[in-house]
Amino acid sequence: MKLNKLDLELIQLATELVKSNSDIYSNISMHVGCVIKAKSGKIYKGVNIKTSHSICAEQVAYGQALASGEREFDTIVAVKMNADGTTRVVSPCGVCRYMFDKMGLDIFVIVEDIKNGKVIKVKAEELLPYPYIQNDLYYKGVKRGKFKL
Repeated sequence: MKLNKLDLELIQLATELVKSNSDIYSNISMHVGCVIKAKSGKIYKGVNIKTSHSICAEQVAYGQALASGEREFDTIVAVKMNADGTTRVVSPCGVCRYMFDKMGLDIFVIVEDIKNGKVIKVKAEELLPYPYIQNDLYYKGVKRGKFKL
């Protein structure tokens, strides 16, 4: 899906966030910034936290949104600061993709299409077509039962 004006603004916000918080010489060493737009229209930000059990920027932004009472989300984007000071949109890591079972598989995710050299917007369900769903009985009103072979 093509990016719209709001998507470009979200990318710019994430870029500014990572640029203002990145210091390759710091022991904190934040290199990814993320913004999440909730369906309420509010924007939540996060940066990665490098520790022995690093926390991704997407997780920090999602935590900010949850702590503020948000439960419905529209769009998420993460931007990485490269060693040379340039930035680029990055796709969520495998761990962050599993947040979508909580955020909703209908959230838009702005990702880097490496094969085609461009940035696109997709639904989370396209990134994670066969997600692990914690609740074994229900997911968005769909009753789940025994599987068939």
